[in-house]
Amino acid sequence: MAIKFPSIDFFQELARRMEANAAAFEKLGFCDTVMGVKVDSGSSHLYALTFDVFDCTDVRELASADDAELDFTLQAPLALWKEMFESIQKNGHPAPAYTLNSLSHVGDQMAVVYDDPEGHDKFYRFMATIQAFVDQTSDMEIEWA
Repeated sequence: MAIKFPSIDFFQELARRMEANAAAFEKLGFCDTVMGVKVDSGSSHLYALTFDVFDCTDVRELASADDAELDFTLQAPLALWKEMFESIQKNGHPAPAYTLNSLSHVGDQMAVVYDDPEGHDKFYRFMATIQAFVDQTSDMEIEWA
């Protein structure tokens, strides 16, 4: 069954898969952050994902960034998110040009928005876990909004 992106269901499915693959995530170390995911298309969608130790414990859609205390937000147009997820699905992991690290650094295609430098640091500190979290889409059927 296809899961729409962006949607609460999409991120809740990734959280469910993270819990089911706990051993793999425990090897990456703990992850304590509240991150935002913003998808810009005709209208913008913003989600807050709360990571607590080895789990994604909460997924919420926000009306604005002021509705949660986000450490950082990954912000990109829908077309870029789609390219990243399609790369993950094609290869089982992203091609080098489509890792979160590359997208946020090379050409700044994906913005990392933060208010506090410590929040920005959390993106880099927990990047392996966050990348593994989105890599779980490798076998998901995604319906694009």
